Amino acid sequence: MPNKFSPKKYIIENGNKCPIYKCLVADDYDNLGLTSCLLIRKQPSGKFMFTTILIDRYCLGVKDAVCNCNHDQNELDEIMDGLSANGNLTEVDAVYFHNLVYAAVDFALECGFNPAKEFSLAEKILDDTLIDDGIDAIPVGENGVPLFINGPYDDVNRVISTLNRKVGEGNYKVQLLG
Repeated sequence: MPNKFSPKKYIIENGNKCPIYKCLVADDYDNLGLTSCLLIRKQPSGKFMFTTILIDRYCLGVKDAVCNCNHDQNELDEIMDGLSANGNLTEVDAVYFHNLVYAAVDFALECGFNPAKEFSLAEKILDDTLIDDGIDAIPVGENGVPLFINGPYDDVNRVISTLNRKVGEGNYKVQLLG
């Protein structure tokens, strides 16, 4: 019986070996704390591998990540259309893309928050050697101060407790929605 293809195994073994095809971020990414990021790599077969990463540059870092491979152009177009439902996607260069993602990760770690568990697989598609000094120019927090804006799946009490422990009460801002 032949082995069943495993997208996860393929990504782990080949993730950053395939050439980068496109790096896209949600429109107005430079003014928003919450940003959808999409990195696409072209596989030798002509199909595509990708990771979508939802980053929060204000506080929590990587909130979610999804990875997959072996998608054709039509499937890739559907993914991009879905991500652009809340605004257009803008193409950025690979260095800026990596600086943006890892600036959010680094700031969140300083605030006491690890990336979403799915990010460990996304990192196989990313290439941290592309990070350069431009990472320091990526704005994080609100003027450098953590700003927690809760989402529907955030544990508000846990986040506030972590902020109190890591940055100290009064050294961050909270904006509770709904």
